[in-house]
Amino acid sequence: MTSFYVALRKPAIILLLAVSLLFAQVRCTWALFDEFKGMSVEREKQIGEQFLLEIQQEVPLIEDPFITSYINRLGQKLVAQMGPQPFTYRFFIVQDPTMNAFAVPGGYIFLHTGMIMMADREGELAGVMAHEISHIYCRHMARMMEKSRPVTIATLVGAMASIFLGGALAQPLIAGVMAGGQSAMLAYSRDFEAEADATGFKWMVKAGYNPRDMISMFNKMNKQRWFEGGKTPLYLRTHPYTDDRIVELAHQLVVHKGEIPPERDNPDFHYFTVKLDSICGNPNQLLRRMSQDALREPQNPVYQYGKALALAKLEKEDEALAAFQQALKLAPDSYVIQRDLAVYYFQHNRYLDAQSLLDSLARQHPMDAAVLFYLGRIYQERRRFDQALPLFEKVQKLNPTFSQVYYSLGTIYGEKKQLGLAHYYLGFYSLEVKALPTAMFHFQNALKSLSPGDPRYSEVRSQVARLQKMRVRVQN
Repeated sequence: MTSFYVALRKPAIILLLAVSLLFAQVRCTWALFDEFKGMSVEREKQIGEQFLLEIQQEVPLIEDPFITSYINRLGQKLVAQMGPQPFTYRFFIVQDPTMNAFAVPGGYIFLHTGMIMMADREGELAGVMAHEISHIYCRHMARMMEKSRPVTIATLVGAMASIFLGGALAQPLIAGVMAGGQSAMLAYSRDFEAEADATGFKWMVKAGYNPRDMISMFNKMNKQRWFEGGKTPLYLRTHPYTDDRIVELAHQLVVHKGEIPPERDNPDFHYFTVKLDSICGNPNQLLRRMSQDALREPQNPVYQYGKALALAKLEKEDEALAAFQQALKLAPDSYVIQRDLAVYYFQHNRYLDAQSLLDSLARQHPMDAAVLFYLGRIYQERRRFDQALPLFEKVQKLNPTFSQVYYSLGTIYGEKKQLGLAHYYLGFYSLEVKALPTAMFHFQNALKSLSPGDPRYSEVRSQVARLQKMRVRVQN
C-alpha cells in the first residue's frame, strides 16, 4: 500500500464511522433532518454512548486513576451547581498535544492534554470545562441540527472528523466535506457561544471559582494563535468569536463584581499537571525541568514529587525513592505524595509498606478512587477477594472512566464462580483496550449467565447490538 493510501486510510475510516455512528438508522436525507428535529434526550444519550465507543478505538485516552479521578471530581463539582440533570456527565482526557476540548451530546466531555497543560491554575481549567458543560446543558448540538438543515450532514461529519483527527490531516479533510462556502458551520454560532459563556460563568461563580480565569484562558489561546503565525488553534475554530466573548465576560465581571469569589489556587492542580506530564511527556525533559525548578524553589514539594515521577519512569529506583522521601519531608501531610509513594511501593512488590500508607489514606480520604483501587489490588494479590471486591465496586462507582478496575472486578468474580458478572466486567474492560472480538465474546457469555431480570442484562444486550452493527465477530 502506498504512503498516499496509508495517509488517507484513517481519515476515510473515521469519516465512515462518524457517518454510521450518527446516521446509521436514517434511510434518506430528509429522514435524517427529521431525526434531529426535536432530538430527544434519550437520542442524545445514544449518540454520546456510541460516540464514546468509537472514540475509544481511535484515540489514546489517559487511564491513570489519579488523573481520571481528579478531572472527574473537578467536573462533578461544576455539574453539582446545575441541579438535577437528564444526563450523567463524564470527563475524559485525550493524549494529544493540540489545544482542544469538546463536548458530545449525552454528557461526554473530552479535554486534550495540550489544553490542560496550558492552564496555570485550577480555575483556568474549570473555565474551559464549565463552558463545555454548558454546551451540553443548553443542548446546543440538537438545536444546531434544527437550525442548519441545508448543511447538517457536512457540519456533523466535518466536526466529528476535526475532533477525531486534529492536526495536519484535519484541515484538507474538513475543507473537502465543507465545500461550497459552508465551512463556517463547523463552529458553534455566536449566540450559542455567548450562551455557553454566560452559563459557564454562572456555574463557576456558584462553584467558588473566579470567572476571570475563563478570560485568561481565552487570552492564552489568542496568544498561541499569534505565536503560531496566525494559525488558528482547533479549539478556536470550533469555538469562535473569542475577542467579542472576552469583552462580554469582562463586562459581566463588572456587573457581578459583588458576587465574584476571590482568585484562589488548589495545590492539587500542580501535582495533577506534573503527574500528567510524567505520563504523556518526556521523562528526561520533566526531570531536567523539575531539577531546575527545585534549585530555584528548594522548599516546593511539587518539584521533588515531579523528580520522583520522572526518575521512576526512567527506572532509577533508588533516586526515585529518595526524591519521594524528600518531597514528603517538605510536605509531610500531602496525601498526593503519600499516595504516589504507596503506588511506587506496590509496583515494586513492597506490599507491607504500600498497605501501611494506603490504610491511613483510605481513612482520611474514603472517596479517593486511586487509594481504594491500589488497596484492593493488595488484597487481590493476597487472594483476599472478599476484602478486595467491595473496594473495586466502590472505585467503579466513583470513577467509571477507569477501565483497569473492570478487569479486576471481572477476574475476582471469575474466581468466585459468578460467571455472569465476570463476563460483564471483562467485556467492558475489553472495550476499553480496543479488543472488540474479545468484548463480543464476554458480552455474549454474560447474556447466557445473567438473569433477564438483572439490570445489567439489558445493558449487555445493547453492547452486543452495537458491536454487531460494527460487524464485530468472535474469533475462533
